[in-house]
Amino acid sequence: MYRNISIVVFVFFAVVLGLPESQGEGSEINFAGCFRAAYVGGNIFCRMSGYGTFNSLIFETCDLVCGGPTVKLPKKACTNGSLQKCDAKAIALLRKWSGEMMKRKNLIWMIGAMVNKGSNLCYGDCAK
Repeated sequence: MYRNISIVVFVFFAVVLGLPESQGEGSEINFAGCFRAAYVGGNIFCRMSGYGTFNSLIFETCDLVCGGPTVKLPKKACTNGSLQKCDAKAIALLRKWSGEMMKRKNLIWMIGAMVNKGSNLCYGDCAK
């Protein structure tokens, strides 16, 4: 009798714990995936905003924590103003934004390198 009750209780808890997964709710909560997708772009964005490195992402408000101060993610990275669920669409959006931030950083670095090396590119008064 005791063994049958144990089995019933075990099966009950297995069903209760697996229910959100079968309804698709548990699988969409992947905040570590969103954090990883925003990490590179977050570091660049924090530095370009004049703050330290990217420490964390506040999902409810789409804020980056930049060594203490917070900076709002641009609309490109957080269209709804909140990341209530971190699904494949949200991860793809953050990865795309992170890639754009890398391109921007590389462009700024290349322009700075050309100007410092005395390249033939001219910005501003070219008569000098």
